[in-house]
Amino acid sequence: MVRRKADLWRRVLAVTVILLTVAVVVSVLGRYRELKSERAVQALSWAVAGQVVVVDPGHGGIDSGAMGPAGTREDRVNLAISRYLAEFLTQGGARVYLTRQDENVNEGDSGDDMVERVELARRVGADLFVSIHCNAFDGRESGAQLFYDPKSPEGKKLAEAIQAEIRRRLANTDRVPLSIDAYVLRNQKIPAVIVEVGFISNPREEKLLRDPRYQRQMAFAVYAGIIDYLLSNHK
Repeated sequence: MVRRKADLWRRVLAVTVILLTVAVVVSVLGRYRELKSERAVQALSWAVAGQVVVVDPGHGGIDSGAMGPAGTREDRVNLAISRYLAEFLTQGGARVYLTRQDENVNEGDSGDDMVERVELARRVGADLFVSIHCNAFDGRESGAQLFYDPKSPEGKKLAEAIQAEIRRRLANTDRVPLSIDAYVLRNQKIPAVIVEVGFISNPREEKLLRDPRYQRQMAFAVYAGIIDYLLSNHK
């Protein structure tokens, strides 16, 4: 009886080791493919060199935005992803401005942070404006989605390029870009988009959105989409 138990435990241990080994190999291979993909995009990063990009982490100040069922705040997710995006763009040679650096917002002389976000883009001579948000509805909805101003053909092209990269790289959305009447879009003379990175109201997606690795992957997909858009304009 003792021998049978010992044999059983050895089998369980062997299976556990095999499963852990497989998990490690899969994780390493996944990370290798991710790095390889990033290098391929970074080889094209010359497309963003010299571009002036305003990255707008949505909400902040007294307006924290939506909140997930587990208590994740939208404004913090927006800022985290925006920082990663700014880092990628800066490494590519772009000049990047964040509309906020922390949980505070700039209300400036106008007393309205939305006006100041648009004004920043005008003041620095921005070429692109990318606003990062989280969507919220109910626990069943999921997936990232891009929005652009209906009167901006270039905004639509930028939105389509970013949406395509998010769909391809993260494979968790089948949504398509839509036009929307939003202050930060309609008051721009440059290509401007709102990136709803996912539904924070969805428990599964909320968990992803607060994961630093996923935040970085989302930011890189947005970055890759920006590169695709700029390359298409170089043709």
